[in-house]
Amino acid sequence: MKGQKEYVVELVKHHLPNFVEYKDIALIALSGSQLEQIKNSIAVAISLGTVSYSKNPLNKTEVVAYARSMVMNHMKKARELNGNQVYGKTKSAVESKKKDDKLATVDMESLPDDLKSYVNSIV
Repeated sequence: MKGQKEYVVELVKHHLPNFVEYKDIALIALSGSQLEQIKNSIAVAISLGTVSYSKNPLNKTEVVAYARSMVMNHMKKARELNGNQVYGKTKSAVESKKKDDKLATVDMESLPDDLKSYVNSIV
């Protein structure tokens, strides 16, 4: 039995043979019909028991709705499929966090003003 994300990635690579994980963005590269085919394939695989699913795989309505939502969730959040982007954060928020992490080990209060401004300019 395959994992859900594993199977979504496999299907994306099937539809996009030149897709590069962690670099390309699947939602941009896939056509609408390809995305629908992936959602349908996942629903069928869940119904057949080849993809993990914790509820009753025979409830077709529930499985189809779940598969559609799950595929979109992985398209947006799985770094393999979204170009290694951090979901839900802007680029400036991510850069600000990186800057804060770099300065976390420096005691900025003990530095003279000119050195504080220099450290802030290089980080």
